[in-house]
This record gives sequence, structure tokens and C-alpha cells, in this order.
Amino acid sequence: MLEQVLLNSVIRGSEIASLAIGVTILFSLLRFANFAHGEFALLGAYFTYFFVSVLEINLWIAAVLGAVLGGAVALSSDVALFSRLRSSPGIVLLIASLGLSIFLRAVVAGIWGVEGHNYSDELETIYRIGEAVITHTQVIIVIVSFTAMALFYLLLNHTQLGRAMRAMSDNMALAKARGINIEVTIRWIWFIVGSYAALGGTLIAMDTQLWPEMGVHIILVVFAATILGGIGNVYGAVIGSFLIAFLENASLAIDWAFLFAPFGVEGSVYIPTGYKFAVSFAVLIIVMLLFPKGIMKGSKGD
Repeated sequence: MLEQVLLNSVIRGSEIASLAIGVTILFSLLRFANFAHGEFALLGAYFTYFFVSVLEINLWIAAVLGAVLGGAVALSSDVALFSRLRSSPGIVLLIASLGLSIFLRAVVAGIWGVEGHNYSDELETIYRIGEAVITHTQVIIVIVSFTAMALFYLLLNHTQLGRAMRAMSDNMALAKARGINIEVTIRWIWFIVGSYAALGGTLIAMDTQLWPEMGVHIILVVFAATILGGIGNVYGAVIGSFLIAFLENASLAIDWAFLFAPFGVEGSVYIPTGYKFAVSFAVLIIVMLLFPKGIMKGSKGD
């Protein structure tokens, strides 16, 4: 049981981390929580579905194309909306992102419908690791996610763009005074985080199912992981993603009968899978009460 919980946590954490990185980067630079980030993931997943089901392109090539288009949508949202609100308070940007998320979700439902979709109906190859099992697709998901995280680390620490991003995160005014082109850098950041969100959405849809409300469920867990790790801290976002994933899976595996036994309840008591999102919020409340800046002490923001 423990082996399966740990393995499921690695898979789930891998799926969440690509999105959490984007949320924390945008917050550290622009100081607002982007509720539309889940819809960037949703659109990326649907773009991939279109390439696979309609154009019959290889799934992984389709995933790359979906990530690029997801980045383009994120960039377009900045050009059309967020750049015009750059000097506005964070709450204005937050509300604008919430409106954008509702709009994008409606567009997806209008084009592809509200029913669920799968990338493939083929039977999965299953591997056994001790007492735990993992599918071939899940193995690929973990590999792709860790590769994406490694590439982001290289981008952040070994490129001119990464140095500009870190400088802007530390002190926007000083970065501008040092000659960094703020607007160009921000546009690149929107494209990158949108691409990572789209890739994360595709990975989640590959492991579960694709439906228009997926973005809402994604963003709630991603926010919880980001705040747990320390919003504004990239490494904290990754750690928070795997911690949230573990807590979700562990809560489903535990028999909670011992809590209800004093009240005369007999038999096993397990949390239904549909309620695992409540675990993220319970953890989020505890962290905000005890560690307001998260376990990695991210920035407080506005």
C-alpha cells in the first residue's frame, strides 16, 4: 500500500509541478494570482486532443504543438489584457484573470462540448514495482515532467533571460535601471509559463480524462501546492507539488475508522476519490495559519 501511495504521489506531483512553476513565477514578477492559468492548461490539453484526434498526429508531437499554442494563448492574454492593467493593484489583475478563465472555459465547452474525451482507447502496458503498479503512460509522464523541470532550471540559472527574470523578481525598478527590457522579458515569461501550463494540462489529461471543468480542478490544487511551498519560490512550488500529491494519496489510502469509532461507527471509513481536493484546502488552511510564507518562505506579495 505504501509503495503505491508513493508512486501515485510521484505521478501526481509531476503533473502539478509544471503548472505550479508558472503560477509562482508570475506572482513573483507581477504580484497577482492568475486564475486563468488552469485554462491555459485546459486549452493546451484540448489543442493536443485536436491534433491527435482530427489531424492524427503522434501524441508527443501533438503535445509539443499544444504547448506552443498554449504559450501563444498566454502571451496573447498579456498583450490584449494584462499589459493594459500592469500598473493596477493585484486585486484588479486577479479579477481580470478570473473573468478570462470563465471566458476560456466557455469557449472550450462551446467548441468541444461538455462531455469527456480520451487521447486513446488502447489498453495500457502495466509495469509492477514491488507491490505497486504503474502504466506506460504514467512512466512517460514522470520522465517528461522531470525533463521539463530540469530545462526550466537551466533556463533560470544559465541563460540571459533567466538572469533577467531573477533580477526582476528581486527588484523590478533596479532591473529596469540596469538596462533589462522589462516588457520583452515579461512577454517571454508569459509564453514560457503558458507553454508549461499547457504541457501540464496534457499530462494530466493523459492520466485521467479531458473535460471543460478540468482547469478549475487543476488551479485549486496548484494554488495549494504553490502556497504550501512558498509562493514566489520556484523550488518551493515543486516541493509543494509533491507534498500535496503525497497528502492527497495518503489521505485516500488511510482507514479513518479510528476517528469515528468513539461515535459508534463500525467498519472501514475511507475518503472518496472525488473529495481528495478537500485535502489540498485543509493543508492550505493549516499552512496559512502556521507558515504564512510557506515552508520555503516565499514572498508575501500584495
